Amino acid sequence: MTARIARADKDKMRAQTEEILAMHKQMIERIEFYAAQAEVEEYMNFWQELLGKNRQIIGQLSRYMVTKCNR
Repeated sequence: MTARIARADKDKMRAQTEEILAMHKQMIERIEFYAAQAEVEEYMNFWQELLGKNRQIIGQLSRYMVTKCNR
């Protein structure tokens, strides 16, 4: 059984994860911009791999915010 977490702590965690989520969304925009400029296939593959990993992190953050911060 997990311990009950105070609303203030949940709100603080939610705000922190929202900040990190916004950073990752900005990073996706930058990575997509750089990927569009890449001409070398190896570099294009790298940017695509980075995009995939970043999207996984965004999904993980979003799930955590919903399940652990109750919002």
